[in-house]
Amino acid sequence: MSVAQRAFSNELGSGLLTRERLVPLALAVVAVFLAFLIGHDVFFPPAPSAAAVRTAAVTMGSVTAAVSGTGTVVPVQQQNVNFAEAGTLSEVDVKVGDQVTQGQVLARLDTTTFQQALDQANNGLASAQATLDSTLNGNALVQAQHSLAAAQQSLADAQASVDLVTQQDANAVAADQSQLTTDQGKLASANAQLQTDQAACSVPSPPASCPTTLKNDQDAVNAAQAAVNTDQSRLTTDQNKQASDRIASQRSLDQANQSVTSAQDQLNNQTVTRPNTIIQQQSAVANAQLAVQTAQRNLSEAMLTAPFSGTVLSLSGQPGDSVTGGGGGATAQSPGSTAPLPSGAGATSNSSAATGAGAASAGGGFIVLGNMTAFQVVAPFAEADAARLAPGNPATITFDAIPNLTVQAHVLAVAASSSVISNVTNYYATLAVDQLDTRLRSGMTANANVLVQSVAGVLTVTNQAITHVGSNSFVTLLGKDGKTETRQLIQTGVVGDTFTEVTGGLNVGDRVVLPQLRAPTGTTGGGGARFGGGGGGAVRLGGG
Repeated sequence: MSVAQRAFSNELGSGLLTRERLVPLALAVVAVFLAFLIGHDVFFPPAPSAAAVRTAAVTMGSVTAAVSGTGTVVPVQQQNVNFAEAGTLSEVDVKVGDQVTQGQVLARLDTTTFQQALDQANNGLASAQATLDSTLNGNALVQAQHSLAAAQQSLADAQASVDLVTQQDANAVAADQSQLTTDQGKLASANAQLQTDQAACSVPSPPASCPTTLKNDQDAVNAAQAAVNTDQSRLTTDQNKQASDRIASQRSLDQANQSVTSAQDQLNNQTVTRPNTIIQQQSAVANAQLAVQTAQRNLSEAMLTAPFSGTVLSLSGQPGDSVTGGGGGATAQSPGSTAPLPSGAGATSNSSAATGAGAASAGGGFIVLGNMTAFQVVAPFAEADAARLAPGNPATITFDAIPNLTVQAHVLAVAASSSVISNVTNYYATLAVDQLDTRLRSGMTANANVLVQSVAGVLTVTNQAITHVGSNSFVTLLGKDGKTETRQLIQTGVVGDTFTEVTGGLNVGDRVVLPQLRAPTGTTGGGGARFGGGGGGAVRLGGG
């Protein structure tokens, strides 16, 4: 206790504290308190010391790099199941979510129209059979001598016309060829003369007439060449006409011969062509029989059965609804798999509105059947990440709907063509899930983290310490004295998510400087005392 404090205490204890003595004592107490504050750096705290240098050691370790994508859980097998032909549903024997076995009846169509088609096919077969029977049993000979004579005369006229045109075309082509040969000779002579005059004019002191001579020679060559070009063009034109006339002539001869053949068929229908007629009519009967078989099959396929054992994922229709038939609505498959692409996923490089999230495609079929015994994940990856993916890359997958579940997987395949999602180029990848969990459902959102690179037992440095200038990488190396800092060029290998492989420029045990953490700063203004931790520490009362 100070002297002023003991005096104040004694005065109070003795009851001698008067107004005249109280004022000096109070002033003394205030002076003592101010001295305390000044002594403890409250009003004028010392400047903050320099922040400690943050460093990290260069060590031997492992470097891993991974890429991530968000996709969709899809079944390993999915198929759109449709009726072969359009029709009206008479019964539906399953519901969405039902487990079905291969061959189980799923639905039936009203068979009225199919039965009518079968009846019509049977009527067609009966008609074709009756025509064949009439041919087999008939004995009338069709006389067509006049038609045959007219056809033969037309054939002779056509042949005479063809011969005339052929001869004219041959004469024209021969004349063209002869003229071309003559003009080619003139061109060769003109070229020879030009070469001769060029040689004569290439001496050190050529005759003054050389320019005129060479120009005349060149003009002669050009004229001869033009004549040759004209001859070749005329020859080509006449040869084309010859070919065209040959085709037209052959067509007229074919038509004339066909007329003769028809007339001959009419004349000798029963004696010459009867076997062929019988064969044709037998073919008509066979076709009618195929129509009956098709109608019978359509009637049978009005009952739709499961092509494999699985789960009914979607159902589009109820009794009384009309359904389409055929193979429409095929399932777009994921890369390297029979699993479906997620709904809306673009499979071509020009797709501009593809979506990567959503349930596996369940549209396009009257019934969509899926194998829920195993799942795969289909996810889009940015093009830079997709370029690093390869089949067999290990991966871990988490699910938004199942927070505590992480399953192992591996890359099955990567799409060869891109899909544009929100104006960004992506590539779909299929990941095989290596372990089955009963909580997984088709269409769940899946977050895939794929390991694309991994090296062990290498020199590593934390990514925080590296700066890049162009294609070069640098660190700030702390000297052995703990103070000196040197900018060091390093060579790197695998770049991981946290660490980078160092292939040159550093050694084990080196310490590199990390970026400094900046603490928040502030003052109360006016040079007054700083109370609280905003700018320079709290007020220190008592004790050292």
